Amino acid sequence: MAKSYDNNPDAPATGPKKAAPAGPAKPAAPANARLTDVQRRAQQMASKPQASPTQFFQEAWVELKKTSWPNRDVLTKSTSVVLALVAAVAIWVGGLNAILNQVAYSLFGAGR
Repeated sequence: MAKSYDNNPDAPATGPKKAAPAGPAKPAAPANARLTDVQRRAQQMASKPQASPTQFFQEAWVELKKTSWPNRDVLTKSTSVVLALVAAVAIWVGGLNAILNQVAYSLFGAGR
């Protein structure tokens, strides 16, 4: 058996360990330029002083004024479309559940 250079007798014999190269380590090139840009902007934002609650609500109010809100007709139509789709999906899932329950009861012989 070859001699192990570790203090661990159970370690496989691999030979002498190589020393790390001398000098400062070079930083690895970024794999994703977009990721480094996002990280840089996050660090910039983190270094800014935190806004007061009053300033936050003032800025939020300014942004809400810029929002285009739907009129009553558009809102009613959009709501009815959403409710119809929710009902259709509920019926679909309920029907599928009933069918799969019948299949499960017939396969496994579970009584009601």
